[in-house]
Amino acid sequence: MSNEGRQAESSDERLVRAALAGDLAAFGTLVERYWNMAFALALSRTSDPQGAEDIAQESFLKAYSQLHSLRDPSRFAGWVGRIAVQQCTDAARKHRRRRAALGARARPAGERDATPVYSSNPGLTETQMQFVRKTVGRLPEKFRNLVIMRFMGGLSAVQIAQQLGQRPGTVRVRLHRAYKILRKDLAPLLEEVES
Repeated sequence: MSNEGRQAESSDERLVRAALAGDLAAFGTLVERYWNMAFALALSRTSDPQGAEDIAQESFLKAYSQLHSLRDPSRFAGWVGRIAVQQCTDAARKHRRRRAALGARARPAGERDATPVYSSNPGLTETQMQFVRKTVGRLPEKFRNLVIMRFMGGLSAVQIAQQLGQRPGTVRVRLHRAYKILRKDLAPLLEEVES
């Protein structure tokens, strides 16, 4: 494991232990560190930036209230990622129940609320960012989560493997496969951006 990987791991562990001891600023640091990852995981499942932001907030609130149940503090990123995915599932279930109870029809395809576009690349247009989100969202979940943890969470393959309890080689292979899919699917965007 690289020095950087060990430092991030021990840093997360120290921050979790400090938060458990009542240090709110330590938990705030964890939120800042993994906000983009939780938001991206939620956005990949909801395609609604406002809803994804709400889910990310709920995820961190739940993580804080359940922090005592985290068995391995060095795996905080993977744990909060699983919470975000579960919050998405819960939100979708509530939405379906609410729609069924109200007898409401689903919104027509393509109709959206006026919501802000979140981008880590301000050089892309809103349409291009939506295309990237949809493309990543179409990846099989085992690839999508790894891509989000890698690029939005900023974790290395070794760190992702540690967070998920998988072998680093498995993570590297899955990331490589995801890159091949994304390279093919994002080729039209690359041509558009380069020209």
